Amino acid sequence: MSNDIHLRDMSVGQQRQTTHGPVSTTQLVKYAGASGDFNRIHFDYPFAREAGLEGVLAHGMLTMGFAASCLAQAIGPDALVTELSARFLAPVMAGDSVTVTVTLVGKENGALRFDLQASVGRKTVLQGKAAAAPHGLERRDGRL
Repeated sequence: MSNDIHLRDMSVGQQRQTTHGPVSTTQLVKYAGASGDFNRIHFDYPFAREAGLEGVLAHGMLTMGFAASCLAQAIGPDALVTELSARFLAPVMAGDSVTVTVTLVGKENGALRFDLQASVGRKTVLQGKAAAAPHGLERRDGRL
């Protein structure tokens, strides 16, 4: 999807894809500072290995942030995300590159519904759903 396509002109099935990474340990330390999540499995390799992991893990919300960023690019600045949810299916490790695909799956009364998927290689690490609407369409409580 391109930002120069108006929301009303988007077609069901249209996709936007972005790739983030490779995820670096520096990025994970910065995210820990921004989020306040200093669990050592996110930046301390010996600790992560002692915990039975292959290496340090990306924060789940960092992966969700990648998905939200791709969604924001898909809808552009003239829309508002009204719903966003995700399930984490597998960890993202430092060194992984994450590919996010946002697919428009429905349109109703100006509102748009999307499926989100994040993958590392062929492995799906996140699945989610989102909704967006042009500014002004949302209700006072922020919902459609």
